[in-house]
Amino acid sequence: MRFLLCGQGTSEILWSIQAALVDLGHESVLALPDISQDVIDRRIDALFVLNLFEIPRPTVEMLRAYVAQYGARPAVIHICLKNPLEEIGAATEEQIRDADRWMVDNDISMWCMCQGSAEQAVRLGLSRVFHEPMGVHRWICTAPAADGSVDLYKRWMAPDMPALQRRPYAAMKGPSDPDAEASVRDRFLYVGQGWPEHLETGRAPVAPAIQRDVETVAEAMRERPALHRVQAMDSCGLTGRSADPAWTLEFNRAFTIAFAVENRRRFATTLRRGLGEGFSLWGNGWKRFGIDAGPVSPAPRNAYPTAAACLDFGSLAYDTAIFPRTLEIVKRGGLLVSWRHADTARLFAPHENELTFASEDDAVSLLSALAGDADRRARLRSAHLEHCFDALALTAILPRVIGHACR
Repeated sequence: MRFLLCGQGTSEILWSIQAALVDLGHESVLALPDISQDVIDRRIDALFVLNLFEIPRPTVEMLRAYVAQYGARPAVIHICLKNPLEEIGAATEEQIRDADRWMVDNDISMWCMCQGSAEQAVRLGLSRVFHEPMGVHRWICTAPAADGSVDLYKRWMAPDMPALQRRPYAAMKGPSDPDAEASVRDRFLYVGQGWPEHLETGRAPVAPAIQRDVETVAEAMRERPALHRVQAMDSCGLTGRSADPAWTLEFNRAFTIAFAVENRRRFATTLRRGLGEGFSLWGNGWKRFGIDAGPVSPAPRNAYPTAAACLDFGSLAYDTAIFPRTLEIVKRGGLLVSWRHADTARLFAPHENELTFASEDDAVSLLSALAGDADRRARLRSAHLEHCFDALALTAILPRVIGHACR
């Protein structure tokens, strides 16, 4: 099959998907930062797209119609980086029905990496949403360029392409900052946002009744961390309310702050106090909590392999431990240590007890033990990476994704 990958956002996700497609025997192209005519003058079976709903609908329809000149109209697989309801920008039942009709009419499916978010979207009427985890791949694909450099974008690549080159994903470096990277070495690193200004800017306060529901669900998930949001909502008697799009959007916004942001605050505060300079924190929004942090920068990602461990306190968008940042740590060869919540069992498997923590005190205890044992860290890193590249291989996940979307 032939696949075109495009869109705006976390393009590193597309690097891995493209290389995995090639290793599965398909032909694919990374059409970034935009789509040029020379890459679409052929039959294309499907598009993988980031941030599809930021593209005007007529543009999507025209692209499918143009490609249809060379065969059939391609299926479209939208990769959800947020809750599907937020992705489509719908707040009412009619808006959801309209978005769903458009997706059905244009053979668009939504790949959601979080089971809870997928179930929530389907409950609200988005029939084209399906769940599969995001995965990892060891390689990226490039080809020699005419100027002696390498092409990553806008080159159709296939397994039998003579000039095809496979490069380790971990070798892809972003902007370098030697001082920042050196400062992270042998420290416990967290790169992420503290307070998310975008959630509250210009928004009216959440209704007290919804806030009470949020606190109830958050408490249920802290007591039973393996639950995702929909399971917790149902267990708290909120099944009926969760079928209302407007209620759900307000609930999700408040829940992000009461649960996801609060988790980040409590873990960062405790680790700064318990580990001192052994804890390296980078990202914006931490001043609101009175916590010093390094600036927003891609540089620390280059140091993932040399940090004592790379920490995860959960996603702001999803109720899953398997999301782009944790997978980026894995693909760059870092030792991942995570707060124990939905999907950590799948992400860590036999190493879950050694590499996840349930509480603030548990985090300090686990990391303090790891700090003094470099050999153990090295053994755990090697074993966990091997597990991830096997259990979360994109070469196993993508055939299921394609099966959902290209029926």
